[in-house]
Amino acid sequence: MGYLPIFFEHNKFDIKGTKIGTTKFNIGDESAGTQKFFDVLGPIVDTIENGKVLLVDEFDNSLHPYLTKFILDFFERNNPNNAQLIVTTHDTSLLSRKEFNKEQFWFTEKDKFGAGNLFSLAEFKTQRNDTEFSQKYLKGRFGALPFIDSEN
Repeated sequence: MGYLPIFFEHNKFDIKGTKIGTTKFNIGDESAGTQKFFDVLGPIVDTIENGKVLLVDEFDNSLHPYLTKFILDFFERNNPNNAQLIVTTHDTSLLSRKEFNKEQFWFTEKDKFGAGNLFSLAEFKTQRNDTEFSQKYLKGRFGALPFIDSEN
């Protein structure tokens, strides 16, 4: 079963900035971020409408932070069937979203044998929900930082 072609219409302007018409682009001619946005939007709507669980790996890959925020806000505002969105991300700005509780954030960290360990931000009992988690994470307070050997 093939996909229907998706086209985007963009305004065209002359050198003075006056609109002189429109032109159509195939989705394949759009940026990787626009393509990713539309790739994930259908499954997001289906998940919300049917109360499903959606897993998205590298959620923020190619998405502008505003699009990431738009999708998360859309999911939170339009979720009457208690659907769940579970994402992996490297976007630390999400840690600073006041709408989220620390129980919603989980980290993975490899041990010295290469085995992954999973733990919740909620395990850090001294932290409050209004703390600047993003800055503290980047300073190493919660672990789960990549090991970088700068000597090689």
